[in-house]
Formats: sequence, structure tokens, C-alpha cells
Amino acid sequence: MEMLKGRIVEIEKNVHTGVYIKQGVKENKQYEYENNPKTPGGNGTYAIGHEYYGTTIDVKVYVYDLDKCFSWDIKDYILVVNNKKRISEKLLNYVIKNNKGKKVKLQIDGQYIGFYYSQLEVACNY
Repeated sequence: MEMLKGRIVEIEKNVHTGVYIKQGVKENKQYEYENNPKTPGGNGTYAIGHEYYGTTIDVKVYVYDLDKCFSWDIKDYILVVNNKKRISEKLLNYVIKNNKGKKVKLQIDGQYIGFYYSQLEVACNY
């Protein structure tokens, strides 16, 4: 197992959704979609719905030795450390402020690369 050095370059919240699209709507039926604010689109292509897949809090780390960035979802770790069910905007801003630009040590083992989340300052006592 090899030790590497890196720096946190970004921490961001990502909401993952999928959109259902209806294509090929004939001109004489387009009025049904164009007059409905829930179906944006035009020219025969309309968004008719969406599905929520979840939210992640992604930390992006630049690894110096590999000259490459890697990302991890730290949402569950933040929730456990703070004994919370959801991450407020205040908590997210605290995590970003206290960790962005921070140096971290990473481990590489074959194809797996990771780091101990305990290097992050995520416990917010507000």
C-alpha cells in the first residue's frame, strides 16, 4: 500500500435527477404540452416528468503524484459525525469553509484509491 499526498480542490452538493422526454409530438398535438407549465419544451420535444435519485456531497481531491483528481461522496460521513438526518446549508458551508484547500493523505492499493474521512473537519457544534 502506497501513501500519496493530495489537496481538496472542491466540495459541492449534487442533486441527481433524471428527466422523462416525449419526442415526436405532432404539430396538431403540441398545444397539449405547450400550454402546460409542467411540460417544458417545444418543437415536438417535451419534458413530461422527472425522477429523483438522491443527493451527494462530493469532495474532489487532486492527487499530486498521479496528476489527477478523484471524487468521493462524504454525505453519510457528515450525517453520522453530526448525528443528523439531513445536511443544512449552514453545515454544508461549514464543511466547505474548513476543508477546501486542505492537504490530505491518500492510500493506493492496486486499483483502489482512498483516504480516511477522519482527516476532514466536519463536526459542527452550532
